[in-house]
Amino acid sequence: MRRPRVAVRAGFWSRLAVVGLLALAVRVGYVLTVERGDELPGDGFYYHQAALLLADGEGFVDPARFVFGGAQETVFFGEERATPSAATALPAGHREPTAGHPPAWTVLLAAVSLAGLRSVLAHQLTAALVGSLGVIMVGVLGRELRRGWSHEAHEDERVGIVAAALASVYACLWLSDGMVMSESLVVAVVALTGYCAVRFARGPSRATAVAMGAAGALAALTRAEFLVYLPLLALTLICTRRAVWRSLLGPLLGAGLVLGVLLSPWMIRNSLAFDQLVLVSNGSGTVLVQANCDATYHGEKLGYWELYCGLPQPLGPQGEPLDEAQRDAVLRHRGLDYIDGHRVRLVAVVIPARIGRMWAVYDPVQQLRFDVLVVGRNFRLSLLGLAQYYGLVPCAIAGAVVLRRRAQALAPMVLWPVTTTITAITAFGETRYRIASDVVIVVLAACAVDALIEHARRRSAPPRRRQRAPSRPDSPGGAT
Repeated sequence: MRRPRVAVRAGFWSRLAVVGLLALAVRVGYVLTVERGDELPGDGFYYHQAALLLADGEGFVDPARFVFGGAQETVFFGEERATPSAATALPAGHREPTAGHPPAWTVLLAAVSLAGLRSVLAHQLTAALVGSLGVIMVGVLGRELRRGWSHEAHEDERVGIVAAALASVYACLWLSDGMVMSESLVVAVVALTGYCAVRFARGPSRATAVAMGAAGALAALTRAEFLVYLPLLALTLICTRRAVWRSLLGPLLGAGLVLGVLLSPWMIRNSLAFDQLVLVSNGSGTVLVQANCDATYHGEKLGYWELYCGLPQPLGPQGEPLDEAQRDAVLRHRGLDYIDGHRVRLVAVVIPARIGRMWAVYDPVQQLRFDVLVVGRNFRLSLLGLAQYYGLVPCAIAGAVVLRRRAQALAPMVLWPVTTTITAITAFGETRYRIASDVVIVVLAACAVDALIEHARRRSAPPRRRQRAPSRPDSPGGAT
């Protein structure tokens, strides 16, 4: 007889809380012993300072321009590369609207800053806490994924706990916490969006559509490239369920409407702050120009990015400074012009290198060294994460096979690696940009571990004895 679901849930949540505490201990220990006191890298500096400015009532202001003024070019590019101009003459404290990154992580850190926790260490510990909550959400996703073929409630619990336990110690999921990167929040939002997508794929309804649209909006407001996930999922569900595709249109349109409504405040703010249409962020031009230049099409940085490819900084027709959206538009044209002149090499050489860097099959140790120089990751811990990654990927592939054979909702999981690969193709390969797929790798690996445990239990279970028919009272010895 199946055990009551209520009792199982209580056990699941208590054990998941223990795993969450383990995850918090790992992350806090890492922050206090490895990253404490280190200078924040580029994006980490941006998020930390932007959060402080937002908490101080300045709004979403470019933190580099505010802190350094025009001297930011000297700080980031070096005095020998900075070209004197009206932009370099801007004073410190210059207020310039920014949409360089989506707002979710900045808003969260600003809320912490409003509470008086304004130091780098406070923001690092906030990232550790958020990353631990992400581990709990990974466990919830694992349990939901297993429910599709469970016969006993404790089987759901097993997959969820294994997934959370793996996530708690997988270095690729916590190395960004000490650098105040948005990846700390990415773990939670990817698991949440995946959870909602799995529920929608199993039973499309208004409720699951609203939840999926809201989760997708939060994901896009955390990382701009996640905006493609829900459209990819919608297209996949329609193509793979041709017999019932018309019944999917209503819920999918509802999810899209929720997504648009929740993104609209940020988009409206951007339209008021800039003269150009800015959907989620202003970073596409910077990415294009820094990823498409001689330094990234040849040599040791093949498939990667180069900061100096963005020079000289764009100026207006009269040499006047441009706002962030205008600069990004100029840089976008530069990048597209370079692509137009190097199409063959882009397709034949550069894109494979980008994908190889993202998935740690092209010179992975060199990539880890770039991570040390550019984003400040600890090299030894990065090697640990690489070793864990190589161990988990085969298990994740096996877990995907398990889901496929049991006719479960595989698309919500597989489309995160697809999104990661699209990011590599259109931008460049970098370890931390793989983190959404690292969440999926952990969950699928847990499914493989669960299938292995189930197989071992079946093999070790004693064979059932065939029951004999009951003997009739008037037949001595049971003869018929």
